[in-house]
Amino acid sequence: MVEIKTDILSALSQNGSGLQLQSLAASLVEAETGGERVLTERRLEDANTSISAMGQLSSQVDQFKSGMTRTAESSSRLASSSAAAVSIEVTQEALASDLSAIIEVTALASPQILTYSFDADVTSSSAITTGTLSLDTDEWSSSADITIDDSNDTLGGLVSALNDVNGLSASLIDTGDGMALIIKSKDGLGNALDSASIAAITGALGLTSNGTEGQTDASENPLGLTSDISAATDAAFSVDGVEVTRSGNTIDDLFPGHRITLNSLGTATLNSSESSTSVRERIAGFIDEVNALKSYLNTATQRGVNGATAGPLAGDSAAQSILNKVRSITTQPILGYGDTPVYLAELGVKTERDGSLSLDETLLAKAMEDNPQIAEALFSTQFSSDDAGVSVSGLAFAPPQPGTYLLVYDPDTGSATLDGDDLSVSTDSDGNILLRSTAADTYGMQFTLANEDALTTNVRYGTSLVDQLESYSDLLIGANGMLARRETELGLDLESFEEQLTSIEAKADMLTERYNIQFGRMEAMIASLKETGEYMESLMDAWNADR
Repeated sequence: MVEIKTDILSALSQNGSGLQLQSLAASLVEAETGGERVLTERRLEDANTSISAMGQLSSQVDQFKSGMTRTAESSSRLASSSAAAVSIEVTQEALASDLSAIIEVTALASPQILTYSFDADVTSSSAITTGTLSLDTDEWSSSADITIDDSNDTLGGLVSALNDVNGLSASLIDTGDGMALIIKSKDGLGNALDSASIAAITGALGLTSNGTEGQTDASENPLGLTSDISAATDAAFSVDGVEVTRSGNTIDDLFPGHRITLNSLGTATLNSSESSTSVRERIAGFIDEVNALKSYLNTATQRGVNGATAGPLAGDSAAQSILNKVRSITTQPILGYGDTPVYLAELGVKTERDGSLSLDETLLAKAMEDNPQIAEALFSTQFSSDDAGVSVSGLAFAPPQPGTYLLVYDPDTGSATLDGDDLSVSTDSDGNILLRSTAADTYGMQFTLANEDALTTNVRYGTSLVDQLESYSDLLIGANGMLARRETELGLDLESFEEQLTSIEAKADMLTERYNIQFGRMEAMIASLKETGEYMESLMDAWNADR
């Protein structure tokens, strides 16, 4: 059947019914497909808006996570020194406590330095004696053996071999009067090479027992070696009058959670304390981050009621869930920081009528005065014990449930329990009693006892609110997080709506074609009838004229 095109349909209508058939066909097609098209286009637009808004929400959550990280990494503890001779810094705030101490430095730790000078003719390619050098110090658990063979039997080869030994550094320099080999140990007496090691190095450089330093001899001292030894020293200082020594000038084990650096001889007063001012600044930063995310979520999820403009994520379950989580933080208990839970309200954090958080500085100052450690519940994830003789640790990748647990150790039976669950009992490399938990809630918690006395005490694990929110943010924006899954769902919806719209357009094209053909046929029939009528009218007129 011949297809009747639109231009032909227009021509036929002029000689046929006279109707605007193109408009009629378009109206009929619109009546059949318009409602479905409008609904699908609206859904398509809403899906695009939601995808864009979900991307912005992911960006907001990522910024919030970064803010929590910065808050966790900042410090509310101030450590200071009265003089440049000694410096102090906080390394682990969760372990640090207030201190005030006078440090008098009488000696700095220094390395052992072996210097070997050679004749002017000696170069880095000059040969040395082959064999095995066995090097050792008081601190090393085992000796370090160096093999000198035809692959490295030069001064340069010896330097490379010495630099491969952990705890030693070596260099070969040109003094202008000849080459000099300098071998340096780490700071401290215990890190110095022993006399046998020094003799082994001297032997490798060719000096025999019959040779004389400074006198070149082809068989007894071929390199014309002259040696000099600068002895290593330990750091010596006093803490409030108590004499202390260390092998190095950087000390991490003097005051828990602090690093002390000895810079020169002299006296300094060290102080470290929790500052309500710095705590206030950290809490204020925390509140700013929470308020920023809450403000965005309130705007994005608001419904269009009472004349308000609906947000791009109005009715979105994922966005609403996040908003509910953020709203709940002021009433959320933080476990593991004492016998009772800690609440943000105790730190002066309160919720205003518009839902934003604010800080009551007077209440914060009172809380800090009553309990200087209370802010740790907000900032510092930590293990702790009521007994100073119990060291508590755990698995970083599988932390226990936050809370307070009762630890009991009975030396008579050699058994221990944690909240009634049996612990494994062993000893560590230093002979200390070591207790481990395999119970579900406390799996991986480990306790090192300073002595073997009977013990009953509370131990704790607390996850700070900042770390909780940082982890929650990771769950939201991770590869399989809630927001990632929601974006995937919206993407699939978008594809479905696009396919529906394509199907509607195809249906409209089919209907348009069908109406064009049907109206074309109708117009052709009407035109034919009109032509027949005109012929009959002419014929009748002719008959009447002949009468």
